[in-house]
Amino acid sequence: MNLKNLKTFYVKHKKKILTVLRITISIGLIAYLIFFSSEFKDFNYFVDILKTINVPILIASASLHIFGIWISSLRWQILLKTQQINISIWFLISSFLIGSFFNNILPTSIGGDVFRTMDVANRAKVSVGKSATIVVVDRFTGVLTAAVYAVIALLLGFTRVGSTSYIIPVIAFFAVCILLGFLILNPSILRLDRLVEKIKFLKKIRENLKEVYHTFQSFKQYKPALFKAMLCSFALQLAVIASYYLASRALGINLSFASFIFIVPIVSFISMLPISIGGMGVRENSIVFLMAALGAPRDLSAMTSLIIFAIILAIGLTGAIVYIVRPFVSKQPNISAVDTISEKKTDN
Repeated sequence: MNLKNLKTFYVKHKKKILTVLRITISIGLIAYLIFFSSEFKDFNYFVDILKTINVPILIASASLHIFGIWISSLRWQILLKTQQINISIWFLISSFLIGSFFNNILPTSIGGDVFRTMDVANRAKVSVGKSATIVVVDRFTGVLTAAVYAVIALLLGFTRVGSTSYIIPVIAFFAVCILLGFLILNPSILRLDRLVEKIKFLKKIRENLKEVYHTFQSFKQYKPALFKAMLCSFALQLAVIASYYLASRALGINLSFASFIFIVPIVSFISMLPISIGGMGVRENSIVFLMAALGAPRDLSAMTSLIIFAIILAIGLTGAIVYIVRPFVSKQPNISAVDTISEKKTDN
């Protein structure tokens, strides 16, 4: 097969190739952490570490993930209400859990967001554009608070790992978040409405784009709701930090709570990069690298990352069960991942 044929084959099967590549990266990184790195000398050593775990502290760590699902759903509900969309918190929790399941199996970290978008659009009988806009604002509040915590970590003295300084990347990330937040609330500055009118190939979806534009613009009227959503995001990020901290304490690691204020935002950002399935593998190895760089034993850091990985998988498995059971409980048709993503593409 010559270079031209290879190029044609890649263009034709680009999506499948990238998906296989991401799956391979995820499995490879997890396998490396468990089987090929020097952290676990043998299976008996692995078991010996497991025996040392403080179970009550580990349960407390896992419980914070449950709190995180509830506070995330509450934040989503607050933002939905600004658009006169009233959905019960229990439905949103179930949708969030199912979204977590799709994040674990789809080749992009936004697979769960796509499901949540379609789920609410179908439930509330609103447009996909409006639902997607709310999910974008919901996601963004989380990204912004992660940037704030990263700045707090800098103020606490966590400015570098080894010889690498994180001051400029963190400040740049924070500045970009502030700029994006301003543009999300003030889309008129970019004159996107006029741009849509001028571009011919956007005619078919012009009305949908206008609705998205006006939905973004409307959030300026709901500053109290945005403030509440931000408070939920701060509480969520704090819960994640505390969960990581407790998981490490369950293994006897003595890193300070402040260390995880530094670690978690960086890990969250790295996990969003579209190079693996839902950040799998990349997240775990990043945790090990940062914890070890701050002085934690590498073997215990690796075990901490695997515990967090197991909790995330357990949440995804719960989401899969909810996905199967919910139609029988609510008497509502299921939404498959394939239909969800195809509809999303159509809407765009």
